[in-house]
Amino acid sequence: MNAALWGELWIVLGLVGPLSAGLISVIGQSATRALLRAEVLLASLGLVVMGWMISQNALIPGIASLPTPFPPLHFAPLPMADLWSILSGVLLGATWLLIRKTLTETRILWALVPMASSMGFFLLAGGGLSLLLGLEAISLSSYLGLVTTRRSRKLWNAGWVLLILSEMGGLLLLLAMGLIMVHHGASLSFVADNFRVLAHEASNMPSSVKLVIMVLVLLAFGVKAGLFPVMIWMPLAEPEAPGPVAGLFSGVFTALAVLGILAVENVLHPGIGWGIILLILGTTGAFVAALYSIVSRHVKQILAYSTLEILGLVFSALGIWNIAQAANPQSLVSTLAWDAAMILLIMHAGAKFVLFSITEETEPIAHTIDGLGGIAHDRPKLSLAAAVAVGTLAAVPPLGGFVGEWLLLESILKPLGTTLALRNIHLLFLLAGIFLALASAVGVGTYIRWFGFVFLGPKRRAPRMVERPAQKLRPTQVVGYIIALFPVLIAGPGVPWLIPWLNLQGSQIFGNNAQSVIAPLLIDPKAVPLLVHIGGDLVKAPGAPGTIFFPQGFSVGDPYVLLLMGLVLAGIVAVIRHFMRKGKAVRLVEPWTGGAQDYNAQKSFTAEGFVHPLRLAFQGFFGLKRQRYDKGGVRFYRHTIIYRLEEQGYLPLLKLVRYIAGQVRKTQSGSTPAYLSWLVYGAIVAVLLALWHPLP
Repeated sequence: MNAALWGELWIVLGLVGPLSAGLISVIGQSATRALLRAEVLLASLGLVVMGWMISQNALIPGIASLPTPFPPLHFAPLPMADLWSILSGVLLGATWLLIRKTLTETRILWALVPMASSMGFFLLAGGGLSLLLGLEAISLSSYLGLVTTRRSRKLWNAGWVLLILSEMGGLLLLLAMGLIMVHHGASLSFVADNFRVLAHEASNMPSSVKLVIMVLVLLAFGVKAGLFPVMIWMPLAEPEAPGPVAGLFSGVFTALAVLGILAVENVLHPGIGWGIILLILGTTGAFVAALYSIVSRHVKQILAYSTLEILGLVFSALGIWNIAQAANPQSLVSTLAWDAAMILLIMHAGAKFVLFSITEETEPIAHTIDGLGGIAHDRPKLSLAAAVAVGTLAAVPPLGGFVGEWLLLESILKPLGTTLALRNIHLLFLLAGIFLALASAVGVGTYIRWFGFVFLGPKRRAPRMVERPAQKLRPTQVVGYIIALFPVLIAGPGVPWLIPWLNLQGSQIFGNNAQSVIAPLLIDPKAVPLLVHIGGDLVKAPGAPGTIFFPQGFSVGDPYVLLLMGLVLAGIVAVIRHFMRKGKAVRLVEPWTGGAQDYNAQKSFTAEGFVHPLRLAFQGFFGLKRQRYDKGGVRFYRHTIIYRLEEQGYLPLLKLVRYIAGQVRKTQSGSTPAYLSWLVYGAIVAVLLALWHPLP
């Protein structure tokens, strides 16, 4: 089947779907909702079917002709499009189930139709123009998904930030594609801008030009991919969007942006310098996001910052993959890093979608974690889904977060080679590994804090708040959460089957090292010798049969072994506790309240106090300030922090832009001094350019 047909179908859905729903709205809201439901469900199934067809090599590249003078669109699956088409369809279907019969269902359905269309179109971008249009479609649908579902001042401000950064990214991608096409003269034009032709033209480019182009592409897609430092819209927008929509932003659109970067990278092959840039930006982004996530109080903002932390780990793994591929293609380091990046992306898509969707149930109670608590008692099924998702992100074995982070650390610890240059590169990996390990540890604290204060403990809601009765999950919601956890399962317990497939894809698409990093214990048991001396082989030697991961150090990294050890340790603690109590009940005492007589749960322990030692440890980074105030005869302290990237990076840039805009406005209004100043500045720049590069 021709990929162009699928691309045209996605275009039709994005244009005709909302238009037909608007026309049928004259009949009534019920008819509109029914049509939108059918369109979203059809799009979800279409994404799954398209992914299956791509995996079977049933989609051939195609061209869709446009009216003159527009160039044709080239369609071909992006790298890893089969996997992400299926996952996008699964999560879109989960959204369809979760929002059914809710008050905001119709508004969200209006946003889901263009979002689904942009997903399908982007995954089939086979050329520079189609990739650019796909990015623009994702940007526009993200904006619509944000501003059409709710109404608030914060939401509109976040929407403007998202739209401005997205359009700047589109301009950078257009510039990057133009640099590839015109670099060797007029022999290449938009008529033949498919990636195969672009790869042929880019083969003769200098490495410095390739690096510049990839930086432009990185900034263009980095807005959607949560890359430092162009990710500031996420902590602004995702807390304002409905839970399932924010989950699609965080889990699907970020992964699609990473695929866009990989597609252009596969065209240029920029080299080791590109990997170093990814490693530096990824490590910085993961570390900074982890610090801000642990001190945030807004339920959704914590999840937004944790998204940036996970994406930082992904970009760090991709950086190690690129460096290892260029430095020593025979080393297993590149394969380990590649598997780590992909597994982190997969598990994050499902886990973060579930957590964002759950916030729809907590928002009517409170927006901050200080006002929540005790939900596990009222909503056990909801808390179980949250526990699985949090355990995945917190790297609890054998779930996907543990698998991805373990493979990332193995790629950092495993030496690249014995030469001096390879040893120096390994030192760079170890230096980055220090910050990545710290970011991962802080991230674990973030997830424990989030789950503990939202679901566990007493209810920390104000007594004057009127609470609605706890509602049970509807059957459609239960099915929706189960479906959304599908990526978590395949990236965790399913790794014995997933990793060989990832390695095969990496070898076929990017030329990765095809050597396996997984033993055939679960996928081909007959090929594994019988395990003897079970007690002595609990910690097997590197390379011993029966281990799941290629062991850099201890093959106790087998997630099933770690899970068994955890259960044994928990049992030992339970036995000791039973005998120490000697049948007596645990003595309960009132916690210390600092002298306050009217004790309540809000005064016993706050989310800010939980992370205050960490704030003190990094007070230089946070710019920590303490404010004291009295309320009801009780003394309280509120600590404020500085968001340095926004206040010290983007605000000065915004002031500069406003200054330039003011000067342009003065010039256009006929101001003689402003006009003359532009002439002087232009003359100075012309002289400097002439001195730097004189004419022959």
